[in-house]
Amino acid sequence: PTQVEITNYPPRMVPQPVTNININPLRGLVHPSTTTVSTTLTKLPGYGELDNRRSLVMFNNSAATTIYIGGSNVTTSNGIPILAQTFSPAFDSGPLQKWYGVTASGTADIRCVEVANDSGA
Repeated sequence: PTQVEITNYPPRMVPQPVTNININPLRGLVHPSTTTVSTTLTKLPGYGELDNRRSLVMFNNSAATTIYIGGSNVTTSNGIPILAQTFSPAFDSGPLQKWYGVTASGTADIRCVEVANDSGA
C-alpha cells in the first residue's frame, strides 16, 4: 500500500443517556421471584408486581433455552432475547409497566428481582 490510515483509533466510546437521576438511594423492598416461561405468553414476574417498584432485572436460569421479553405482544421475532444463564438489562420499571416472556420451544426458569423505591414504612 502507498498509504496507511488508522481511522478507528482510539476506539470511541459513546456514553449511554441518563434516564433517571435519584438524589436518594432506593429505600424499599427487594423482592426475588421465580417464573416458568414456555411457548405460551407468560407474565413476568409471574406473581404480579411489587408495590412502588422502581427497578427490575431478570436472569434466565435455564441450561439452554432462550427467552424473549417485551410487552403483551412479545413474540420470538420481536422480543429482546435473554440467552440461557444470562441477565437482562436492569430496567427502570414502575409497577404499572407489564412485562411478558415467551420461548421458541421448551420451558425456562426465570428469576426476577424487583426493587421498590419506598416501602411505605
